[in-house]
Amino acid sequence: MFTKTTSAFSAKWADSTLKIGHVILFVAAVCISLIGISIWGAFNSLAYHLHDKKVEMSNLSKALSSSIAATLTQADTVILGVQSQLNGEGTGPEELKKLKMILKLQQKYLPQIYGFSIYDEHGRWLLNSNDRNQSNLNNSDRDYFIYHRDHTDSAPFLGPPIRSRLTNEWVITLSRRINHPDGSFAGVTMATLYLKYFLNLYNNIDIGKHGIINLASSTGHIIVRYPFHDAEVGTDISSGEVFALLVPGVASGTATIRSFIDNVVRIISFQRVDGYPLVVIAAFDKDEILADWRRESFASLIISSILLLILSVLGYRLIKIMSQQIQAQKELQHSERIYIEANKALGQLALEDGLTGLSNRRKFDLFIRSEINKAKRKPDDLALILIDIDLFKKYNDHYGHVQGDECLKSVSSIIKKNITREHDLAARYGGEEFAIVLPSTDYVGAFIIAEKIRTDVERAAIQHGESPAKVVTISLGISALSGSKADIPEQLIDIADKALYVAKSNGRNRTVISDNLPSARPLPMPRRMGSASDTEQSL
Repeated sequence: MFTKTTSAFSAKWADSTLKIGHVILFVAAVCISLIGISIWGAFNSLAYHLHDKKVEMSNLSKALSSSIAATLTQADTVILGVQSQLNGEGTGPEELKKLKMILKLQQKYLPQIYGFSIYDEHGRWLLNSNDRNQSNLNNSDRDYFIYHRDHTDSAPFLGPPIRSRLTNEWVITLSRRINHPDGSFAGVTMATLYLKYFLNLYNNIDIGKHGIINLASSTGHIIVRYPFHDAEVGTDISSGEVFALLVPGVASGTATIRSFIDNVVRIISFQRVDGYPLVVIAAFDKDEILADWRRESFASLIISSILLLILSVLGYRLIKIMSQQIQAQKELQHSERIYIEANKALGQLALEDGLTGLSNRRKFDLFIRSEINKAKRKPDDLALILIDIDLFKKYNDHYGHVQGDECLKSVSSIIKKNITREHDLAARYGGEEFAIVLPSTDYVGAFIIAEKIRTDVERAAIQHGESPAKVVTISLGISALSGSKADIPEQLIDIADKALYVAKSNGRNRTVISDNLPSARPLPMPRRMGSASDTEQSL
């Protein structure tokens, strides 16, 4: 039988160890999964941020391209009408006078227009919508004049940025050729647009600290760049990475490049302007884009780290608790085996006192040893009360043994009435002595119960003519594991017995608490508190 029990225990121990291994594996898998999810989330967030900014910049470049195309088309529509009228009616004084009124009216409603002008075939000013006296100026050296003089087509020409000779402001020109009736070159009609009009448009767009918006010609020369710097106007960027992407047939795109101008790495979007030889470039600083991602990733990392720490602590606690439970189970099963073997040895011996109905001495010995072992495995309080009926020998001699047995029964009944918890034990220790074992109880709890029993016995008023109190009384001694070094039943009993001795030596009918070791000196004389039922407490 013992061999079977040992084999069963070994199997349970191996199964419990396997369960701990599974818990460790599970906690590790959850931690690794959490780390993996955090890393995946960070990279996924990075891809999302970059894609989102690329879409945003693509939409921005398209919107700017459409706006610039519309701005130029408005101006081109006006000079196209002027070209048509002058080609048909010539540049006589009456025709120019009518045109000037029309152009001034158009200029009023077009805020991007610096002015409308007409030049003859020699570059002299014939008309200006701003009413400035320009008869002494000649623009035959301007790019737009040279282009129309040398090209017979009537298509519009978008010139490079120039400074106005009258106001020194940056402007760009949109012009068309005027012909004589025979088709020869008769001059140029032109609309001049403010560069600052485009800058004002860009000012309302949030591009960050190092973002840029660039309007360049299809040949790779900067027309206007935001933020604006005079020195950058006309800069050739055709050898940069953006224009390497602008191959024929490619109208738009996005890329990550290092700026040709300031060496900053940016994510850019470019878009050709429909109908005009221009390219709009919108770019955001890559570090600024990633700054938001870094903040989000750092916050996510902190949260994930906290969760990982909590999970690790909980996992560690769970594994530790399981290990403690398995160890406790192992010790408990060991105690159970000892207890079972002890029961086999005892056989069918009765564990109850026949006279009083309380547990007998044998059961008391087994119970207190078992409870001390439990208290040592899982630190807990354990109290012992020893009770002795005062002057019982004189009671027996005076009233006889039959009446003495009745007295024992009465006292036992009072003890049983006050011991109500299932895990407490009240036993007849021997003769007129009783013992009460109180698990999970300290000195204070034991003292309260002892005093209740003592007063109940006194109030029962069992006649005892040989006692100074004239009724049956009891003396009680208390010991407990807490506050002492007792670790075996004999020591705990010895301490309680010393307390009982003090109670009897100092007048009886009292309760004495002792935390002295077995080798301690006799307790001091108790202090009287008024009646024969006083209680002494030695601490």
